Amino acid sequence: MTGILHQGILQLFRDEPWLAFDLQGAPRPVDARPIDRRAEVEVPLEGEKMAVRRGFPDLVMVCLGPDGRASPSLPDGAVLSIEAQKARDWRLRWRLPFFQAVLARDHELPCWMIVVSFSDEMSADLRAWSQGPPPRVDAVVLDVHTVAAIHDPELARKRPQAAVLAAALHGSRGDLKAAQAGLLATRELPEAQRHAYTMTILAAVPRADRSKLMELIPKDEHDPLWEIEMNSGTFHLGLEKGRKEGQEEGRAQGRAQGRKEGKEEGRAQGQAAVLTEMILALLEVRGVTVDATSEARIRGESSLARLRAWAAAARDVTRADALFD
Repeated sequence: MTGILHQGILQLFRDEPWLAFDLQGAPRPVDARPIDRRAEVEVPLEGEKMAVRRGFPDLVMVCLGPDGRASPSLPDGAVLSIEAQKARDWRLRWRLPFFQAVLARDHELPCWMIVVSFSDEMSADLRAWSQGPPPRVDAVVLDVHTVAAIHDPELARKRPQAAVLAAALHGSRGDLKAAQAGLLATRELPEAQRHAYTMTILAAVPRADRSKLMELIPKDEHDPLWEIEMNSGTFHLGLEKGRKEGQEEGRAQGRAQGRKEGKEEGRAQGQAAVLTEMILALLEVRGVTVDATSEARIRGESSLARLRAWAAAARDVTRADALFD
């Protein structure tokens, strides 16, 4: 499983490593915060120059406890291995026990395997493998059956990571109320988290439901780009593209016309590129077909005022060429 949804799920556990325990009402094994140690399983193996461990878990969080090491009698630490699965993968039958054994050996600590599953088939396999012949799969399965939907906005705000995970899992099955609560839970978070969590929920919700979801979100008159951002699964790609184009154009203009003028020109061109991607992404999410002529006109427009007007109109038009009326 790759892409925005995959990375977003892993980010939830980086931000709240004990999320699986808290969701199940289980006590945390250690009173400390695990840290991301995934990179350690990607280094060359001892005695081999080019060999690299591959096929390891998506995320490895390790907590060594206050003393920084494990106790022989009572390990004071924990290893959390997190996998995110959108579809069925029978290879996990053999990989998960291997991951658990190797990570436990490397750290000499108890190791929990946590699998976030968006597939009923994958969840059923994991449960069957826990009872089958050895090696058995010992995994904590987080799916729509084990993670309760959160519909209460106040509860969602208090537990944003849990709300976003529930929103992604249940939103992927059409529960727009859970998705709405997850989106509302992100609004008071720092900007980077808000963006990441928002994109995670939108990536999980079927495209056909995204417009319905947006109708449930209250509009913020002080944040005019909120609706475009929410609807656009490619907003951040467009934003980054616009920034890069603006920086490149600014540098080129700066060399030719002077640093200050180049920066201003580059900034304007970057904003235009961002608005262009917003318009196209919003039309796409709403299911409005953009013909080649309309796309060329949108991409060729340089007036920020006109692009902003088109971005606002893109929320309502049913034809791309209606933007220009």
